Amino acid sequence: MSMRAVVLLLALGLAAAVVACGSDSDETSPTSTSGTPAATTSQTPATMPSGSDLSKRGEEVEKVTDTAVQRVTWADGKTYEEILPTLVLRTIGRPDAPSGRRVVARWLDGTRWLVSILTRVEDRSTDPPTVIDLRAEFYYDETSKVFEPANGRGYFALKGTDPCASEEPSADLCPLDKEVTPQ
Repeated sequence: MSMRAVVLLLALGLAAAVVACGSDSDETSPTSTSGTPAATTSQTPATMPSGSDLSKRGEEVEKVTDTAVQRVTWADGKTYEEILPTLVLRTIGRPDAPSGRRVVARWLDGTRWLVSILTRVEDRSTDPPTVIDLRAEFYYDETSKVFEPANGRGYFALKGTDPCASEEPSADLCPLDKEVTPQ
């Protein structure tokens, strides 16, 4: 017998053994010769599907909120052209304060979103350091591209006055950083 015939017989015998030893479960393919388990429904697909249209729109709203320059005139007459996170820091008198932030957009309906800017400022000039957490919320319309205040901190950032400093503060705006319930 030639060497080629022996190799062929060994390969056929190995393939027959793999098929014969295959289990009845869905984890291996009875025709697989590589010994690699076949894909099952519980495994993650190799390529993840892209996010939904709504998810992509939300990411875009978050990006706009974090980077778009807003031109606002505060109650004291000063006009600022800054991004919303800087205007929020201006409400505590520290527009250049080192801070960390997160922007989250929540879809309300149609083209309307509730956008939250969560900011943490740590003042290390005090001992122990003072931590200030700010939560500014805005309504944003994708069509008009306009931000409207949704809570006290958002109102302060866009209008330049603390709504809680008046004699009769508005219950829906105070305290400044309270969370807004979507309407």
